[in-house]
Amino acid sequence: MSSPVSSKILELRQLLAERFGRAEPLDEQAYATGLAALDEIGVPRGALTELVAAPATGPGGSLLLYGLLHAVLGRGERVILIDGKNSFAPHGLPQAELNRLLWVRCREAWEAIKAADLAVRDGNLPLIVLLLTLNPAGELRRIPATAWHRLQVLAEKSGVALLACTPRAQIGCARLRVSAGGAFPLARLHVSRTELVSGLSLQVERRRQGRRDDEDVRRPVCA
Repeated sequence: MSSPVSSKILELRQLLAERFGRAEPLDEQAYATGLAALDEIGVPRGALTELVAAPATGPGGSLLLYGLLHAVLGRGERVILIDGKNSFAPHGLPQAELNRLLWVRCREAWEAIKAADLAVRDGNLPLIVLLLTLNPAGELRRIPATAWHRLQVLAEKSGVALLACTPRAQIGCARLRVSAGGAFPLARLHVSRTELVSGLSLQVERRRQGRRDDEDVRRPVCA
């Protein structure tokens, strides 16, 4: 008898096939997100990128996610968002954009990892976002390094850009690690979310060139 998790994975596989069909092969260049702060850095295709933003340090992480989805969905592309704690708030995104978003709502981190494994192997869409910023630290610590390494290898094979949003750096095999921050004083509370995105400050913490040794960059970008 199949487990409830296995049944959900099968349902997700069927949904992917029905909604998106088969994608064309992708090149190995940077994935153009349309969000200037990220495109200045260069999000690699065929790789796992870690976006680090602790919710306690400010809204940088949520603004980055909003800006990314708005840019990609707004130009007509489809995106898979794997929500590790059913915490994503779609408010602010137009309905026309939400219609192009496949939102996979999970209850815990390990369930989200399994869904990401399936989505990356399927390779139908060029961008997959794995949202884990609100998952408890204990859940994230229980994700073995082998699981992250498997996702990196699968991304290399399928050519997709996999972006994992975490509250703290923890993915040792990530090809690129970027931290999100910015100054958002109370005086800017009346400003729209779209305008706030322009105030994001991203910093490259590490960039791994293929399978070569890590290169610590630690340079501020798009302040």
